[in-house]
Amino acid sequence: MIRRRRTISSGTTRLLVFTVVLGLLFASCGGRSEKKYTVGVVNYMKILDPVLDGFKARMAELGYVEGQSITYVYHGAVAPDPKVVESEVRGLLAQKVDLLLTMGTLPTRVAKQAVEGTNVPVVFSPVINPVDEKLVQSVTRPGGNVTGVQNGTTIPKALEWLLKLAPKTKKLYVIYHPRDTVSQAAMRSFPEIAATLGIELVTKPVQSREEAAAIVAQLPRDAAVFAVPAPSLEPVSSLLGAAIERRIPVAAQIDGYATKGALLTYGPSLFAMGKQAGRLADQIFKGTKPADLPVETSEYFLEINLRTAKLIGLDIEDTTLRQANNIVR
Repeated sequence: MIRRRRTISSGTTRLLVFTVVLGLLFASCGGRSEKKYTVGVVNYMKILDPVLDGFKARMAELGYVEGQSITYVYHGAVAPDPKVVESEVRGLLAQKVDLLLTMGTLPTRVAKQAVEGTNVPVVFSPVINPVDEKLVQSVTRPGGNVTGVQNGTTIPKALEWLLKLAPKTKKLYVIYHPRDTVSQAAMRSFPEIAATLGIELVTKPVQSREEAAAIVAQLPRDAAVFAVPAPSLEPVSSLLGAAIERRIPVAAQIDGYATKGALLTYGPSLFAMGKQAGRLADQIFKGTKPADLPVETSEYFLEINLRTAKLIGLDIEDTTLRQANNIVR
């Protein structure tokens, strides 16, 4: 019997090659197209915007391309009112976001309540003490849908630096808005710290930035001000301006205040905290549950405004300046 050899046309050969290559590519992708993520952002203090910048930077480093593999929905800082924040969170959830990035205690508390019974994760950055605020069960095992980056309290060390830079301080004024829960949380540690450092503590609740500036303008010469986080009093430019005019030193734990005129800040870098939050979000996108992702703690940095020090009549030794992470000149 004579066997006939079957011939394959060049067109058929090309089709077979194309099919094999396509099959290999399909297999390498696990049979799925690249997942696209949408992150909803909730913020109530414009000064916290660097957190989002850091978050985006870390996500880009991890390979997420904005506008392609990841989209951010952010309408800017909203009013520090629970109803306004709740409306913003509900609106983002209605857009089927894959994750909520919340900046601050109030947005995180509202988001935690809003996502209960869903699979939407929440990553916060920053919150001073998420355990005390009942946002997570514990730092090591958050539980639920929420995890993030805590900044803890840097007030004791910030006050130590304040007294080192302004040793004539006898009275410490803490000005806050009674509606701001984050201010109330920060203030819990002041009485004990002030007593330990041997200075008189004076707390001043106010209703507006103008009222805060008016109080500063009447402070005695031996006074200093600690600016706690106060969303309702932002921006703090009027308060800082009044303090400089009165030659009153101002300390804070909020990144950015020294650049705006405070004598010093001792606290976390908001940009760095955003990058930490981005790393947590990446792990969540890759399948880790927020309940199993320990809450991270930020690093702390000292920033001194040398220009302000000169304006209010303080001489700061070079040995002290060398300990600062950043100097505003």
